Amino acid sequence: TSRELAALIDREAVDEMLYREALLLGLDRGDPAVEWRVIEKMEFLYEGAAGGNREALRRGLELGLQRDDVVVRSGLVTKMRLLAKGASRSEEPRGDDLERALAVYYERHREEYAQPELLSFIHVFLRGGATREAEARALRARLEASAISPADAAKEGDPFVAGSVVRATPRAGLVKLFGDEVAAAVSTLEPSRWSEPIRSPYGVHLVWLTERREGRTPPLADVRSRVLHAYRAARQQAYLQRMLDEIRAAYEVRVDSEGTRDA
Repeated sequence: TSRELAALIDREAVDEMLYREALLLGLDRGDPAVEWRVIEKMEFLYEGAAGGNREALRRGLELGLQRDDVVVRSGLVTKMRLLAKGASRSEEPRGDDLERALAVYYERHREEYAQPELLSFIHVFLRGGATREAEARALRARLEASAISPADAAKEGDPFVAGSVVRATPRAGLVKLFGDEVAAAVSTLEPSRWSEPIRSPYGVHLVWLTERREGRTPPLADVRSRVLHAYRAARQQAYLQRMLDEIRAAYEVRVDSEGTRDA
């Protein structure tokens, strides 16, 4: 589509700008990876006539083999991005200032660190469709009237691919294991009693809820390392964007649109 094409063009233009700026800064000079790439190309082009590594490097640089090489280009673009990362880290607050900055960042992104409700339960599974609901109800009545433990009760049903015991699983995980209907029903159950039959795409389930851990947002101290990583990544991206904005001002991007069309 035109939007996808514009994104590809912008990415290519950014990489080209970073590559040219890297050359202006001389980041290709004295780089072992660049030098080895030039030597490799000389050996490919001239085989035994390339000479020793030092001679091959000298001749390759004179021929400009490092220019517009896809491997060299990728390496230099990466170097420019690493420079932005290093510059961002060098300007990072220290000590108490850093802790205050992390606290502000955490408050703005608290929802990203929220821990969901976790549910643990045992279930008796009866493979099949709605025809087994009556059987499940009769089994529930028998289990309630007996002293059989939930762990032993699971043996009264059919084997389930994920097992009969589910431990500390969020609702999203239950959806993946059992489907939406079971996940929604289990979220509303009272602990230590058998549920009514609950249908899933696989059959019918009787569920004994053993534990419900309420969802919570942890204090910053508990997730500080994650917050620090995210904070630094955001600063790095912001610094890189400022650097790109300054670089863009020095370039004009021209796009030959002949032959392009919306997909």
